[in-house]
Amino acid sequence: MNDTLEKRRGRLWLTIGEVVAVIGLIIAALSYWDSHRAHLDEARRDAAVAQQASLGQALVLEAQVEAGGRRLALKPVDSAQVIQSQRYEFAHEVLDHPVEVTAAAPGIDAGWIAPGLAKALEAADAKGDGSARMPVGVVTTYLENGVSREDRSIYLIGYAWKRHFLGGREITLQGVAFRARRAAGDLQAAVDAAWRSPG
Repeated sequence: MNDTLEKRRGRLWLTIGEVVAVIGLIIAALSYWDSHRAHLDEARRDAAVAQQASLGQALVLEAQVEAGGRRLALKPVDSAQVIQSQRYEFAHEVLDHPVEVTAAAPGIDAGWIAPGLAKALEAADAKGDGSARMPVGVVTTYLENGVSREDRSIYLIGYAWKRHFLGGREITLQGVAFRARRAAGDLQAAVDAAWRSPG
């Protein structure tokens, strides 16, 4: 009787020991998994930071109105970015060829687009004075932290017109607003589409 009881107790302790061992293994596995997951998360964060550093900050341009609205001088919002050159692509109805400028004077001259805008306003039978916006594709080569980068974006140029008493219109530029970034694809086609479908 006592031998049977001792055997049962032995089996009971063996069973409890096995349970404790299994629980210990489960805890160790969970601890390992948690540590492994934390390591993966940290690796992903490091990769994202490295990728962001390689891409640099997004280029955003701001404009300063010069010469009474006859010119918009463009510069990056981030002073760490230095423009090397720019190419402007206007809607074909406004100007049928792109304009390239160097870092010496990045900006948009009203004289480039005033004739085309005047024709467009005439065709639209625009009355009196007014204001509107037009798209322009801007391809910018710039330096950031010693690395040469390129940005391809669409901006909207704000412009105003005044009808002269003896005919004709005076067109002045008012500023630029960011519209969209296009890293790939036909920038000129996107500008033409935006001109035909404003808004």
